[in-house]
Amino acid sequence: MGKTAIIFPGQGAQKVGMAKDLYEVDTQATEILNQAQNAVDFDLLETMFTDEEGKLGETENTQPALLTHSIALLNALNNVEADYTMGHSLGEYSSLVAAEVLSFEDAVKIVRKRGELMAQAFPSGVGSMAAVLGLDYDEVAEICEKLSEEGSIIEPANINSPGQIVVSGHKTAIDRIVEQGKSLGAKRVLPLNVSGPFHSSMMQVIEKDFEDYINQFEWHDAKIPVVQNYHAEAETDAEVIKQNMVKQLYSPVQFIKSTEWLIDQGVDHFIEIGPGKVLSGLIKKINRDIKLTSIQTLEDVKGWNENE
Repeated sequence: MGKTAIIFPGQGAQKVGMAKDLYEVDTQATEILNQAQNAVDFDLLETMFTDEEGKLGETENTQPALLTHSIALLNALNNVEADYTMGHSLGEYSSLVAAEVLSFEDAVKIVRKRGELMAQAFPSGVGSMAAVLGLDYDEVAEICEKLSEEGSIIEPANINSPGQIVVSGHKTAIDRIVEQGKSLGAKRVLPLNVSGPFHSSMMQVIEKDFEDYINQFEWHDAKIPVVQNYHAEAETDAEVIKQNMVKQLYSPVQFIKSTEWLIDQGVDHFIEIGPGKVLSGLIKKINRDIKLTSIQTLEDVKGWNENE
């Protein structure tokens, strides 16, 4: 028998209307959505459902919205048994809730604070990110070394799939890779619509504030092993997990290695829970023979529950 991993998407997967179909239809999901609303200091549900003020894309709002949608979907599913759990960047917090490392309410508060600190780390226009397509990790790392000038940082940040590596750092250096990418061998380099140099060493400026904040909360040993972005291995120890979540802020997301590690452990079915199929698409590029299930909507939940 093969093993199963439940996985959760990160920033970029959000969309207006997320979780609206679950609200007031599925009682467990409604409870989760209301709980999230009570844990934050802004109109989270309005931002998720209609976003009339155009605030969903702001990282401090995106993060609690995505976490809430994923956990509302998870709670609406019957009989989801997993051997491992994993998330991409922000999605790792959904995996911590799934593994009962953090309570849902605490996780919502933590990701709201994480988003605020990330947004405030640098003035607008200082940091940025871009996706480099068509090159492997070593090739991208080499280009980053070439383009790093004194006082300007550019580093691999999300190691997503063969041929898709996101880089992060000073906007001046990111602009250079966008301009020169093709001549350096990339198929394309796409600037990302983000406000900061996430998952780069520049984010160490918020390490202390974030660590102080998350130390207020109860962290528990994981009920199911969590494969962590920081080092692509499974952890269950609460203290180790917590330390790695701090390091995750300024370290690359090791998605290829994490996925390969899970496959090596016998995982042959990944269930992606949350909006979009971004992670399923990445996993297909890592290994085509893996079974993938996507749970994005109330219809998906009903389909799963009828078949279980």
